[in-house]
Amino acid sequence: MTALDQIRFPSLEEAIISSKTIEEASKKYEKTLRNGGDIYSILYANKLQQFRRMVLVTKLRELEREFQELKEHLRDTCKNSEINVNIKRRKKDFIGVNEKIRLFLRTNRPLDRMQDLLGFRITILSDAKDDETSVGLCYEVMNKIISYFVVERNCLLTEAEPILDSGFKKEENTDVIVPKKSLVMPGFENNIKDYVLNPKANGYQSLHCVFKKSDGLNFEVQVRTMSMDIRAEYGSANHIPYKVKRYEEQSVKIDLHKVNMPGFAILPDNTVVDNIGLVYSVDPFSLL
Repeated sequence: MTALDQIRFPSLEEAIISSKTIEEASKKYEKTLRNGGDIYSILYANKLQQFRRMVLVTKLRELEREFQELKEHLRDTCKNSEINVNIKRRKKDFIGVNEKIRLFLRTNRPLDRMQDLLGFRITILSDAKDDETSVGLCYEVMNKIISYFVVERNCLLTEAEPILDSGFKKEENTDVIVPKKSLVMPGFENNIKDYVLNPKANGYQSLHCVFKKSDGLNFEVQVRTMSMDIRAEYGSANHIPYKVKRYEEQSVKIDLHKVNMPGFAILPDNTVVDNIGLVYSVDPFSLL
């Protein structure tokens, strides 16, 4: 066990159960972390502060307008194929943010690499099974997004982390269509995490990238076909088992029955109702 494995952070539960909003809980926990005095707690507090600031209403409203315009651009791209796109928006849940910060600190990864706190998933409403055309359209849409945000919105496209050998085996994933080469526009290959060309072992495919606006706001964009989305949400590439395993040691223990925030409730059958993004990701624009 390394020194990083032994990092211990103060309990998050007290801040959550004594607060009426997630913002209040975040501020309380940031204060607790800063009072701890060690460098890891300070880095932790700084990342939580960044998370709060990045979802300010003014920033989100501007970003929402830009995505509405982007959607019109994408419709033009897809109309010749008679294909529409669906855009889902997600803000990472508060407990999940804390678990991911802890994972990064304990594995000695820089927190500036943690860029998926606010994200958009664009699904091409193609057939339930992929072919070369639908996979090619996936790249075409991503290239259109790059052009829109880099050229028209003056955003920076951050460098993507390299994909290591995932152990993908075609014979175990016969429904996965892998292109012969990347179709990302020249000059931007290193900015796209290309799981279409390099699927995960479980068959997961998608194109990922992270943009940075002039005001410092980062947001992730994912592009996938309908077939890729079905596999990721309901099939072999479902994210839940991976997430449970990855965050097992960083799990934040909270007695959810003690939470007293408007918009969050535990029903008599123990069903969790979360409209504020405490334990489930929410659409950030629904909170405006």
